[in-house]
Amino acid sequence: MPDNILISLNRAIKLIQKEKKHNKKETIKLEDSIGRVSSKKVTSPIDLPGYDSAGLDGYVFSKKNNKFLKISKKIITPGKLHKNLDLNLAYKINTGSIIPIKFSHFVSLENASIKKDLINISKSKISNKDIKKKAEDLKKGKIIINKNQKLNFRNISLLASVGIKKLEVFRLLKIGVVSNGNELVSYDKNKKKFQTFDSNKLQIINFLKHHNIKAYNLGILKDNILSIEKFYKNKVKDFDIIISSGSSSFSTGDFMSTFLEKKSNIIFKYIRIQPGRPIIFARYKSKYIFSLPGNPLAVFINLMFIVKPFLENSKKSINENIKFIKAGFNDVKKINTVKFFRVKIKKDIAFAHNSKGSAKLVSISESDGLLISNESDNKILKGKLYKFLKF
Repeated sequence: MPDNILISLNRAIKLIQKEKKHNKKETIKLEDSIGRVSSKKVTSPIDLPGYDSAGLDGYVFSKKNNKFLKISKKIITPGKLHKNLDLNLAYKINTGSIIPIKFSHFVSLENASIKKDLINISKSKISNKDIKKKAEDLKKGKIIINKNQKLNFRNISLLASVGIKKLEVFRLLKIGVVSNGNELVSYDKNKKKFQTFDSNKLQIINFLKHHNIKAYNLGILKDNILSIEKFYKNKVKDFDIIISSGSSSFSTGDFMSTFLEKKSNIIFKYIRIQPGRPIIFARYKSKYIFSLPGNPLAVFINLMFIVKPFLENSKKSINENIKFIKAGFNDVKKINTVKFFRVKIKKDIAFAHNSKGSAKLVSISESDGLLISNESDNKILKGKLYKFLKF
């Protein structure tokens, strides 16, 4: 296919972000929310803490003009407000306990000068900084979760600390995964001499699982138009998205491409990247179709740079994992194309893997990640900084 009718990677990402995403919502228990995406902002219903409290074990007292204060035998402990205390006494207080009313002075254990049952106020180091003030961590009404925010163990802990029991989140997508190819056989079946184990489907399914999306194995399709048409007629209604691999290119034997050209609304077809160019993104009966190429590295690149930002509705999902690294090699590439190089990292320098074939699985397993070329360059220069995505 001529380069002038392919679109850029950035253009492809903009197109997928314009598409209407799934917006069905559900309410779930907080304990089940790890990895889910909030469908609305959440504000704190309370101040945190809800009262002045002791940041350390120590002593509290009301008067600091006296040189000595007698220490009460009563100890102030967490969980309740201690009342009717003697203002002429000092009280030992445990970490997290509510500071009693009118007891505004605090001395930590290590800074207290104690002799028998007396505290020497003049020799003790008073530090009210060790009193944790009401709403010091969080004020009531402050936003703690934004809409479209992915939930992790840190913000779930914060939600629990303010008493949030349930959350409204986007419903998990239901995605079907299918492979295309007469030569393919499932990895868990016996292979005949001229057959190939289907590794792409497992790669796609586990990629989706890693991103907290349930994927369904829909098997292997034969490379003929009738098989593909029957599959989509019967299966697409049951899923939000179908991801296929193989038969996405533009030769006469690529029937998935032929089917989508005739039956679907194609949003884009082919991108100026290498490998991974022959990817099709389309709508079919209100459902989305990603038709990926057949080689494993191309599938991985399409998943990371096209499918993932669509699922997470954010280009940030790519950039958050990208760093910069120096190239330890020279190479050439097509101008206006983003080329991905499998690399090994040695002393913070990226060296190209010696394998040239984009479909070679061994090189993917042996590499540390991908060095990503600049679209406008026509070569990779040794010593220059490039984007790097770690596997």
